[in-house]
Formats: sequence, structure tokens, C-alpha cells
Amino acid sequence: MLYTVLYDIGSNKIRNKIIMKCKNYGLIRVQKSIFMGELTKNKAEMLAIEIKKFSFSENDKVFVIPACDSCFTSKEIVGKIEENKIKDRDFVIISNVKR
Repeated sequence: MLYTVLYDIGSNKIRNKIIMKCKNYGLIRVQKSIFMGELTKNKAEMLAIEIKKFSFSENDKVFVIPACDSCFTSKEIVGKIEENKIKDRDFVIISNVKR
């Protein structure tokens, strides 16, 4: 299923950790604070659990939003986005980031 992760985080340190988590799960950055990509429900839940472990301030927000294929195909986009990178991903992201 296609998932969108969007966030509004004040701390650069926490924001960078979320960015790395999203990339490690194979999500593609479509805007500065928005990632999209295919995840199983289990992987999306694991990502959310990992993100919840960070120390957030009172005003920080992270959304992990599912979208079914038919919902995504009926979207309206203003501007350019490389949809094929999101929907038909034919690569794997491998990271050796030390935590």
C-alpha cells in the first residue's frame, strides 16, 4: 500500500533521524517534509513505532497516512512529481547507518 509520511519537527536532530528512518524504509522524498512509498501495513506500523521513540517537543507532529491504489490514482497534483519513482519502484535502498 502507498504511504505518505509528513512531519513538522522543530529540532534538526530529530528531523534528521526521521529523514533517515524514512529513507531506510525505502520511502522517496517528494518535498522537504514529505516522503512517499510502498510499505506493507506491518512495515508502516514498525516505522511508526520507531518514530514514536524519539523525544518530540509539544508542537512536533508526524503523520503516517495510508492511501489505497485507487485513491492515489484519483489524486490532483499541481507541479511536477516523478510518480513512477513512488509507485513502480524497482530498486532497493540499503543503508549501513550506525545508530
